[in-house]
This record gives sequence, structure tokens and C-alpha cells, in this order.
Amino acid sequence: MRDLLYDAAKHYKRGKALAERGDVRGAMVAYGEALLDLHAVKPQRMRDVLLAQVYLSRHQTGAEHDPKRAATDLRLGYSYARTTREPSVRHLAEVLWQRSIAR
Repeated sequence: MRDLLYDAAKHYKRGKALAERGDVRGAMVAYGEALLDLHAVKPQRMRDVLLAQVYLSRHQTGAEHDPKRAATDLRLGYSYARTTREPSVRHLAEVLWQRSIAR
């Protein structure tokens, strides 16, 4: 189980790096791989924090290319962020949620 969390974290970091370089497609694939690993792990704090981060990052990366999927990612990321006690993830989720409402 721990290996799945480590693998998911690697996929997430790879996705972030690809997104920063402008490789949206590669980033979305990496985020998808992270989500597959994370959903195979039983619920726990670290899993939920990573799920929130991956969904929120996928929302940010894919918002222009697939708005419908990005909206779903935001809802899921926001939901997972609210279940965690991680202030930075909760703050990011709130900021993204408020931006979404403002549009």
C-alpha cells in the first residue's frame, strides 16, 4: 500500500513538471496514473491529501482544454481537500472554488 502512495506521488510530481513545461497531454496522463494508484489505496489522510492535490492540479492544467472534466476535477479536489486537515491544500481548494464561482 505504501508503494502505491509513493508511486502516486511520483506520478503527481511528474505531472506538475510536465504542466510547468506546457505539456498538458503528458501532465494529464501522469495525473491519471496517480489517481489510479490513489484509488487503489484504502482511505487515509495522506491518500486524501494527495487525491485533493492531484484533482486540483488536473483542474488547473486542463481547464482550457476540457472545461467539463476540469469542473468535475474541481468538485472532487475541493471535496477531498475539505476532508483533510492540510491548510495549504484547503486554501488552494477554496481559492480555486471562489474563482470558479466568480466566472
